[in-house]
Amino acid sequence: MNEESFSGGENHLKELIRNTNERFIKEDLTNFLKISSYTSNKEGIIEAKSFLTNYISNLCEEVIEIKGDMNPLLLAKVDGEIKEKLLIYGMYDTQPVSKEKDWLKKPFGAEIAEFPKPLDKLGKVIIARGAYNSKTPLLCFLNVVKLLKEQEKLPMSLLILIDGEEEQGSPTLLNTLKTKKNTFNECFDAYYPSLKQDLNGTSVLKLGYKGILSLNIKASSSNDESHSSFSSMIPNPAQDLIFVLNEIYSDRKFKIKSLSAPYNMTKRENEIMDKLMESIDLEIIKEKAGIKQTLFDDPKQNFIDYLFNPTFNISTLKSGYLENGVKNIVANKAECNIDIRFAHNVSTNLLLDEIKERIRELKRNLKSKFEITHNMGYDRSKVKEDTILVKSLIDSFKKLGVPTQVWPISAAAAPLSQIQSQMGFNFIVGGLGVGGYAHSPNEFVQLKSIQNSRLSNYLFLNNYRYNLVRMKNSADSS
Repeated sequence: MNEESFSGGENHLKELIRNTNERFIKEDLTNFLKISSYTSNKEGIIEAKSFLTNYISNLCEEVIEIKGDMNPLLLAKVDGEIKEKLLIYGMYDTQPVSKEKDWLKKPFGAEIAEFPKPLDKLGKVIIARGAYNSKTPLLCFLNVVKLLKEQEKLPMSLLILIDGEEEQGSPTLLNTLKTKKNTFNECFDAYYPSLKQDLNGTSVLKLGYKGILSLNIKASSSNDESHSSFSSMIPNPAQDLIFVLNEIYSDRKFKIKSLSAPYNMTKRENEIMDKLMESIDLEIIKEKAGIKQTLFDDPKQNFIDYLFNPTFNISTLKSGYLENGVKNIVANKAECNIDIRFAHNVSTNLLLDEIKERIRELKRNLKSKFEITHNMGYDRSKVKEDTILVKSLIDSFKKLGVPTQVWPISAAAAPLSQIQSQMGFNFIVGGLGVGGYAHSPNEFVQLKSIQNSRLSNYLFLNNYRYNLVRMKNSADSS
């Protein structure tokens, strides 16, 4: 078989995708983005799940709904021109909305707008929670699969996993990977469609993700809230919690063994970083993320720290009197949510054990009671540049005239390591489309970039099928 046999009718299919783009945005994407499917909103989750089930029911041989800890996981089987399967991962839950007053448009209005300077150069955008992370890329991919099935031109078979609990650590997905392992036997690799172009239009492809450990830590005493005049003689959970946090991480350094040493970059990672620094503009990254202030002035050091340094983030810290005015009391409880991200090759279980042991040691001299809740955790993940997965994706961008910038790792986290460790698959996140402000006000997708997002999905599937068959034929002949 030659490459031409895989690309027959390619121009016709690309034209079909272009011609249906406006209708897709108006009739499909906008309606999906209007659904308020943040993880804890049962009504919105049910509506989004029903939307997706109806959307894919005619293109799938089977759609299985797996009951979740919180929300259902959808598993869809789609037959293509070859039986070998590619595992597709997506998510239909989103973060909740905060600071609604800061949004230019309603968070679940899916309205078209233009940003003020400097993002006015993007032109028209759709503003909605989930527009970037990651309901738009999910529906773009499903729509292309739908069109290809209707034309009987889907290059290969797919197994599609659609997660309703990603923002809570994907517990049902992770359990399914363990308990239904045989379901994935015919899959070769896994792909997570995403919008990964920067503001200049360059595709950014990241060869892995940091690991993450998310915890809730509570400190409490058996006292009622007392007048602050008693503070010298009674436990103060707020002070004890701050003391404990400082004994885990302070002065930008970890005090637990696994993360106490800096990350040791490999030779190849250093090479990639040197090449990146010749072309990357950190100001564009900051602009897209809404960042106005950084810790250091050195762009290269900021970027290396961003990708490789372990981070300790306090996302919630609360205690005491939180209403208006002043009330001088000794709080009887305090709590925080923290997340730790790391490029180190260590397990989240080891990190959790080290933190628990550290708190056990510290609380011997403290009167407050401590409770630790493990919210979520993924180990780091990596994929090699020379895999057919990476090559097929980059080639699909090249065919659309889009250059690719390869990063050694992403500073974000995703449940990719579990798919790798449980199934032995390579896993990549990538795709065309410009979006931003994930988890923040005014999350958006650039309107004109949606067409290339859909086109790249088709070209990627075509490339991957060709490369997979060629690899198998080569293996058989040898």
